[in-house]
Amino acid sequence: MKKDTRDGSGLIVGVDLGDRWSRYCVLDQKGQVLEEDSVATTGRALRKLFGDRPAARVVIEVGTHSPWVQRLLQELGHETITANPRYVRLIYSSGSKNDQLDAERLARLARVDPKLLHP
Repeated sequence: MKKDTRDGSGLIVGVDLGDRWSRYCVLDQKGQVLEEDSVATTGRALRKLFGDRPAARVVIEVGTHSPWVQRLLQELGHETITANPRYVRLIYSSGSKNDQLDAERLARLARVDPKLLHP
C-alpha cells in the first residue's frame, strides 16, 4: 500500500545508485549534512533504510535501478525525483567525481530547486 507523501520533515536525500552499493547523503532544511553512508542496492536494504523515516524529498540518478527504486521510495511515502543527467552537468562534468560527492550534490540541487534536475 502506498503511503501518503508528506512534506513534513524537510529532509532532502541524494542517492548515487550503483549496481551493488549506493551512496546517500541526507541534508536538513538548512543544507547541513546529517548523514552520509552506503546502502546495498536491494529492495530489502532500501526499504529498511527509508521505511521508518519521515517523508523526504529523495533524488536519484537515472540508471538501470532507478525505475524500481523510484517506485519503492514512492510506496514508502517519499517525494522521489529521478535526475536527468542532461540537467545535472555539474556532477557529470566535475573533475572530482566520486559517489559520495555525487550523492551530496544531488541532494543540494534538490534542496535549492528540484526543477534543475528534470524537465
